[in-house]
Amino acid sequence: MNKNNTFLNFELASTFYSLFAIRCLLLTISCSLLTIKTANAQESTRNTNSDKLTGKIMLIPFEPKLYMSEIDQKVNQQTGWKFDQIRENFRHQLDAQLQAKLSKIESAVSFYSDSAKMAKDLDYIYKTTSLSYDLVDSKTAASTTPAKPKGVKNGQIVVEMNNDKKFMNKKINDPELITYLNKKYKSDYFIFINELDITSDINSYDIATDAYKRVVTVHYSIIDKNSKTLNAGIATSIFTSKENNPKKIVALSFSPIATMITSILSGVLAPKN
Repeated sequence: MNKNNTFLNFELASTFYSLFAIRCLLLTISCSLLTIKTANAQESTRNTNSDKLTGKIMLIPFEPKLYMSEIDQKVNQQTGWKFDQIRENFRHQLDAQLQAKLSKIESAVSFYSDSAKMAKDLDYIYKTTSLSYDLVDSKTAASTTPAKPKGVKNGQIVVEMNNDKKFMNKKINDPELITYLNKKYKSDYFIFINELDITSDINSYDIATDAYKRVVTVHYSIIDKNSKTLNAGIATSIFTSKENNPKKIVALSFSPIATMITSILSGVLAPKN
């Protein structure tokens, strides 16, 4: 092989390796850009999820003094719990059931917390709001028709409204309250649980079973970030006097009531979606 051919082969090899090096460099840059793009997309997703967790719905539990019950003596006999413990258990469990159901349609923030900061804000809410005894069939009620069965849950009939009843409705006395809560907790809708009643319907006594119906009634108000009442009324569920186990009472009555209130909120928001 002569010198010219050798030189030519060397030049071709050099060119080939140079092109190969350039191709590798371009591939490395491309992979780097793809990695950066992918990382940014993942970060964006995390930010979106994080924003969602700030909550769009805020749940405010009822004041302890607004608990009316005719079953505490029976519950005490079965559990040994004192009155305050029974009341706090039902208050906590109602809040937990509502938060679990509401979280299925949107992030939900509960004020039922041991946090000192949230406790202070909850006290502020109670001091700057009041209650009015309104007819269930007022313009803010969920229904203006007499009570009708809304379905069966765990063998119990669940009803929604009765227009010959009154309920505790929430009134906002401080116009800055909702604005404050909206900015701090990033919530657009506020569900106030105003009162919890557990009563005995003695008129439903059944001699054959030696039992009668008990009625759980939850008074609520749904208010938006503009302090407008979107919906208010009562949600009611029935269970038997034979049942005095708090856990089972929650499953039989609190859970379907939470489902009902969540459905009502969904109905309020549906036209806007």
